[in-house]
Formats: sequence, C-alpha cells, structure tokens
Amino acid sequence: MLVRDRMTRRVITIDPAQPASEASRLLVRHRIRQLPVVRDGQLVGIITHRDLRGVRPPTRLVGSVMTAKPFTIGPDAAVDEAARRLRTYKIGGLPVLDHKQLVGIITVADVLDAFVTLSGVSEATYHLAVTGRGQALEARARRAVERAHGEVKWLHRQRRARPPELLMRVKVKRVDDVVTALEADDFEVLRVVASPHTG
Repeated sequence: MLVRDRMTRRVITIDPAQPASEASRLLVRHRIRQLPVVRDGQLVGIITHRDLRGVRPPTRLVGSVMTAKPFTIGPDAAVDEAARRLRTYKIGGLPVLDHKQLVGIITVADVLDAFVTLSGVSEATYHLAVTGRGQALEARARRAVERAHGEVKWLHRQRRARPPELLMRVKVKRVDDVVTALEADDFEVLRVVASPHTG
C-alpha cells in the first residue's frame, strides 16, 4: 500500500506571513494537529499545536515559530516507510511532496487506518498461534491455510520462541478446517481467537 492511497489530499495550509493566532484558529476549526506552511506554492515549514504553546504575542508570525525544513515523503513511498519515519522522528504527520509540490499529508491516524485495513482486524477473522518444527514453516502454514480455503491476512514468526511460534490472522468461513489442515502438516495449534467481527 502506497502513501498516495492513504494520504489526505485536501491539505489545509497557511502562509508564513500569517499570525500565529490564525494557525491556532485553523487547527481548532479543522480538528487537525499540523499545518504545512506554504509560500508561493512551495513548502517552507510545518506548524503544530506544540509549536504554538505559549506563543506570545499571538500576533507573532507563523514563519517565526514554525519548524522549517520539515521531514517529508513522496506519494509512491510505502505506508510502512511513512510509519518508520513518523516513529523515528516522533512526529504526527508528513507532508507529501511530488516534484517539490505539496500533494497531500499523511498522519499517524492515516497510517494506523492503513494497518487496520491490511491486518484484516476489522473483518471477520481469527488470530491463531501455532508452533512447528522443520523447514519453511511460514510457507507450509500459508499452504495449509490455502488448502482450507482460507486467506492469511498477516503472518509473523516469533524467532525467540523455541520451538518457533507463528502468529497469524486468517480469514476463513470455518476455522476448524484451518486447524485440521495445520495439524495435518505437523503444526500444533496453541490458540484460536475470533475477532469481534466474527459472527
């Protein structure tokens, strides 16, 4: 999934020559946490609630309190790269630039929404924990789920566990068929937990 699939395209911006009070007003009015600062169509900074705390007087210009040269990302970057940058730099949003033009913004909330969609947690699914021995455990587990007419939404190997433990989220009509298929391939099913959406 790419940033362009999850970013907000209609970006509220502000000019650096505007007063800080106007930035505060826009943040509150639009219920957002950051405003890209744009001059002559070019991104020159970003201003957040944190930047505006204790700004006196409120007539100070945005350009004097904004964060200049903010971290950015391109629209064709992967969403997980956006997540990495947001986490690494401990920021709430990344302006999205395409050939130096601001085309959107992707926030922590957008990234979380993307991961909820990708993980399948909002669908009728089952979370399974299994353990097994031998080679190619992940590939074998995927094949077993497919034989049971299921879909693996995600799969993660707990490498420190001995024997190795696989955690997976599976979309399937009958989870018992998946359990049977996994056990037939010498996996031990440790846990099966239905999502709240599984009827």
